[in-house]
Amino acid sequence: MSFKGEIDANCPNGCEAFAAEVWSFIHGERSPELRDALLWRECNLIICPGCGAAFVPEAAFVYLEAGAELLAFVFPASYRDREDYWRGKMRDDFSAMKRTLGGELESIEEPELFFGQEGLGELLQREDYRGEESEVMEHVARELGLGLYAVSRAYARRHEVPRALPYVQRPGRKPGVEAVVEGLRRVVEANERLSDCRSFLAKLERGCPLPPERAAKPA
Repeated sequence: MSFKGEIDANCPNGCEAFAAEVWSFIHGERSPELRDALLWRECNLIICPGCGAAFVPEAAFVYLEAGAELLAFVFPASYRDREDYWRGKMRDDFSAMKRTLGGELESIEEPELFFGQEGLGELLQREDYRGEESEVMEHVARELGLGLYAVSRAYARRHEVPRALPYVQRPGRKPGVEAVVEGLRRVVEANERLSDCRSFLAKLERGCPLPPERAAKPA
């Protein structure tokens, strides 16, 4: 679940500070409306009771989207001057969270760090765009009778690899580079607008290895 904390907010117009509730932990999958607020860069937007100005206060929060293998620490933009310090604090907090939340963070090896909402908002926009292409590709692959090799979401995000790779199924054999190359050629031929697939196909043809497979969810 997502939850809030209370802070002393300082209006940028110099009004008297006031108490405000802001989100301190956001579970993107369970609170899609808050994920949408991040896409619009309006998360934790508050109104000054003195002058009526709308602003985002300086308050850190954590964003989790476990299905996407994404954990992000978002600090105020003004904290950037001490990036090394806050990166160290993020790692300490991440270790504590793994002890507390356990399985939900099992697939996350390294959290993302942002100063201000802009970076996280851009990341989520790219995720959505690439997710739409992935859905089209998976539909095409199934129509062609191809299998799907699920890629680690974190790896796919950081290396601009499709979330899943089509491959030619061969009984009793796990998908290898040759099977994936042939699968990608077939889906690109069927739909030339699949730019992520076309780009990664070129990388595989130049000798790039297969990315790590996405770990199966525990039963």
